[in-house]
Amino acid sequence: MDTDNRVEELVGNDSGRAKAGAWHRLSGNFRVLRSWRPVRRAGAGIAAAAAAAVVVSMNGMMSQIGAVWWNAVIVAAGSVLAGLIVGSYLGAPIGVEATVCDTRWPMIGLTGLVIATSTGQGTLAAHLFTGAAPIVLAGVIQSAFAFLSLALLAWALQERLQLERTALTASTGRDAGDGCTSCRPLFPTKPGTSR
Repeated sequence: MDTDNRVEELVGNDSGRAKAGAWHRLSGNFRVLRSWRPVRRAGAGIAAAAAAAVVVSMNGMMSQIGAVWWNAVIVAAGSVLAGLIVGSYLGAPIGVEATVCDTRWPMIGLTGLVIATSTGQGTLAAHLFTGAAPIVLAGVIQSAFAFLSLALLAWALQERLQLERTALTASTGRDAGDGCTSCRPLFPTKPGTSR
């Protein structure tokens, strides 16, 4: 009986630490976002608007009568996340510079948003899942794509902000393998110049 109480106590303590750790990461991410210069914020806003325009133009939402309201919410949330990811690329601190590999997950997430919010017969989702009944396509497949796309974009943003927070924190215990060493820089600089 004492063993069961200790196990429950340990599980409760671990759960409390996990919640505290998640809150610490979230508050640290908000601190990083608040510390961005206006240029980075403007870049994030422009990128969010561009991402929304691209997703809406590719999924046929504007041409379809009766597009579902939650498609607009999904596109808005995904566009804001994509804009913040692009903002994290601009003027990033030394050691956190954006690489071509960093664009992989946001591009997959935006493609998933296009599939998740496509409505109508001639759209990408209808062509990809031709054998699916419309109710299964709209109710299950596209809902799963929406959830996974938003989760992927949120994860990519969290990873970028975590890297930036780690780079800005004065610590000597940082691993040498935190950054990608085999990827090309997204914004290459001229040889011999420093940022």
